[in-house]
Amino acid sequence: MLSYRLVTTIEELESYKSTWSEILEREKNDNPFIEFEWVSTWWTTLGVNDNVEIYIVEQKGVAVAFFPFVRCVRFGGIQYFVFLGQGLATYMEVIAEKQWKEPAIEYLLKELSRKYKRFIIALHGLLESKNTSQILEKYAIEHQVPHSIFRTVTSYIDFQSIKLEDFLYKHRKKFKTIHRREKKLQALGQVTFQEVHCERLVGMFDLFARRWQKKIDKSGFTEQQTRRFFERLATEKCNALRVEVDSLQFEGHWIGFTIDLCCRDRNFCQAMGHEPDFNIFGPGRLIERENMLKAHASNYRFYDLGSGYEPYKFEWYTHVDFTRKFMMSTKGKRERTLRLIMVLFARLKGQLTNKHQLVKLKRDRLGELRYFFKNARPKDWFHSFKKAINRMIAIHIFDIYVAENGRCQPTSSFNEVCIRDVMASNKRANYVSNYHKGYRIFRNSTNEIAYLRHDQLFCEEATGFTHKLPSNVSYIQGNNHQLSDIFAKVQEEGRTVCTSAYWYEGKRRRALMQLGFQRVERITIIQLFKKKKIYRQENNWLKYHQLQGRSFIHLWHLSLLPLLI
Repeated sequence: MLSYRLVTTIEELESYKSTWSEILEREKNDNPFIEFEWVSTWWTTLGVNDNVEIYIVEQKGVAVAFFPFVRCVRFGGIQYFVFLGQGLATYMEVIAEKQWKEPAIEYLLKELSRKYKRFIIALHGLLESKNTSQILEKYAIEHQVPHSIFRTVTSYIDFQSIKLEDFLYKHRKKFKTIHRREKKLQALGQVTFQEVHCERLVGMFDLFARRWQKKIDKSGFTEQQTRRFFERLATEKCNALRVEVDSLQFEGHWIGFTIDLCCRDRNFCQAMGHEPDFNIFGPGRLIERENMLKAHASNYRFYDLGSGYEPYKFEWYTHVDFTRKFMMSTKGKRERTLRLIMVLFARLKGQLTNKHQLVKLKRDRLGELRYFFKNARPKDWFHSFKKAINRMIAIHIFDIYVAENGRCQPTSSFNEVCIRDVMASNKRANYVSNYHKGYRIFRNSTNEIAYLRHDQLFCEEATGFTHKLPSNVSYIQGNNHQLSDIFAKVQEEGRTVCTSAYWYEGKRRRALMQLGFQRVERITIIQLFKKKKIYRQENNWLKYHQLQGRSFIHLWHLSLLPLLI
């Protein structure tokens, strides 16, 4: 004979800890969200204000199944049951041994039907690879109970089904791209991937907040109680469940992190984030690669990418599962009406979340608008308006100036700025972007950024125009205050200086002419929506280099051509 006991306090549940854990150990559970430590930590932090009810089904006084529910009352006395941890627990289950699961589910559903005349049960996170959702569906069909089922794809990597060498070969193009970006970052400073101790989790939450400050975040990951939950969970000592936090650091600063819940053979990636200032180097890809390889090296069989339709999950997966949300109600009109409303809402939400473009529109674009409206200054409004106009129609006219022989000696000293020197700057994103493009940054004696220098490309940032420079020529971006010192400093190295000035910058143009610069080319760019037309006077550029004696060697080669024919 089966019976049940209702537990409503964490103190009562503590006496069942060993039984709960032994059941999961015998079943070789790899779902971290139903381990006793996860449930008890959630209850004492995030679930303190919820009406948690743990139904314990017993056989002759011995607990054989646990149902971790939260119950509330809705819409005129309808009892509403859900699994605890909703919104945070990706997967949930009935804690029971295989032979007792179906009898315990049928028994408890009958008991709830006798106790409550009107109720709705909405259970999320039921994996199809387990049989709980099939048991619930079978019960609903046999007893003709109204029910609905929703599915979400769950992707994962099974390291036992594919050798590491084959996995690396299969994704060799992605790994080459990641390695190429990593080398660019390593050329600028030290990059490390290391485990983080539980007392240093504040860096993870700060990075996540920066990552999502211009996006709409519904996870609540950085809220005070959620932070407290993960901090406490990380300190729990448990053989089956471990919280592993790893950071990707550049010059001692966090630029990426991953937090994983590891349960026996499964490594579940709970959250991942990276520094938006370093997006151009792909730190998200770097942390993904390192985390997957670490999971393989730690002998985890499954690397779980979680539920959802995000494109990156389908780039790495080897297998898919599905998580179900099972909704069931009694046959009364009120509860059926409420369930149908919930079904319609769930279907609409499912349709929207399945379309990644709509998700990006809501999460990214609307998030950027919200951030802009909250923080924009009048100057930002002007630049945004100007940028919007330029996206439709724009005309850019600027000239290229070159000077080889300097007329003056520098009176100010300039020091090159390393990337580690600007890591704490509020303009770090701009500096990181410039370093990625190949610029060298110099500051003056007052520690202000004086100019940017590129030794390979002429780059006009406002228009995106680039031109490969001849050897021994450097392109300079600098202000008008120290032009003579800047150019003289570069010319000291024996290099030709190249710079630009827009047609309306009369003061800069006059200053360049006084310093001995020659205008060698005018660039006109006309843009209409996505169409762009560039008009160049390239002959002037070539003539300048010929006058400097750079083409004589080519003329000598041409003079020998008739002798070879």
